[in-house]
Amino acid sequence: MQKCVSMKNRTKTLRICKTLSFFSMIIFVGSLFFQMYIANSTALKGKDFMELYDKKQVLEKEIAYLEFEDSNLSSLSNIETKAEKLGFVEMTEPLLPIKSPALAVLSTQ
Repeated sequence: MQKCVSMKNRTKTLRICKTLSFFSMIIFVGSLFFQMYIANSTALKGKDFMELYDKKQVLEKEIAYLEFEDSNLSSLSNIETKAEKLGFVEMTEPLLPIKSPALAVLSTQ
């Protein structure tokens, strides 16, 4: 009788061990697939990040070039030479200052 009870306990223990082993393997395989998915998505994001970083550097170089060109084109010496080429002459008479808008209306009438 004791052998029978001992056998039943042994088979229960064996069945529990098999079930736990089976679920452990399922969890292990599931975690492997999850890790592969995360690694793949991270690698793709890293690739996108590198492409965006390269585009950012190109745009920063272009902005620096445009700022340099803007400063050259807006310099007073450049503006003066272009004005001379267009036929502008230097002013000899000073501008008459207008004191207030009300007086400006009176002076035009």
